[in-house]
Amino acid sequence: MEVKIYTITSAAYGQEYDLRNRVLRHPLGMDLKNEDLSRDAEDFHLGLFADGKLLACLLLHPVGEGALQMRQVCTEPALQGKGLGSRLVRVAEDFARENEYKKIVLHGRESAAGFYRKLGYTCDEVRFFEIGIPHLTFEKELTKETK
Repeated sequence: MEVKIYTITSAAYGQEYDLRNRVLRHPLGMDLKNEDLSRDAEDFHLGLFADGKLLACLLLHPVGEGALQMRQVCTEPALQGKGLGSRLVRVAEDFARENEYKKIVLHGRESAAGFYRKLGYTCDEVRFFEIGIPHLTFEKELTKETK
C-alpha cells in the first residue's frame, strides 16, 4: 500500500469522488453531485492505494493561522476497522508538519468520535448538526511530540 497526494485533475480524484459518495453521502440519501465541490480545488487530497485502487482518502483544507481542516475522511467499507484510516491520518499529520502547519481541526461525525480521540484529537463536546447528522469539533496541535 502507498499513500499518494493528488489534485482534482488526476484520475485518483475520480476514485475519491466515488468513495466519498458511496461512504459519506449515499447512506444518508444524498449525492455529491448536488453539492458545491469548488472547495476541492483548494484542498490537499491524500489517498491510500493498493494496486492502483483507492482504499481510503481524506482532504486537508488550509484555514489560516497555520491550521488545516481535515474533511471527508473515509475508508472502503469492507476495510473499515483495519487501521487504514488511522494510517492515513498519521500521514496527513506528517504532511502538515512538513509544510509548517501547527494544527489540524475537523468536524467529525459523532459516531467517529472514538476514532479521533484514539488518534489524540481533543473535542469540545459541543454537539451540532451538519448534513443532518450530529458532529463534534476536534483539534490536534502538531508538535514533534504528537506523532
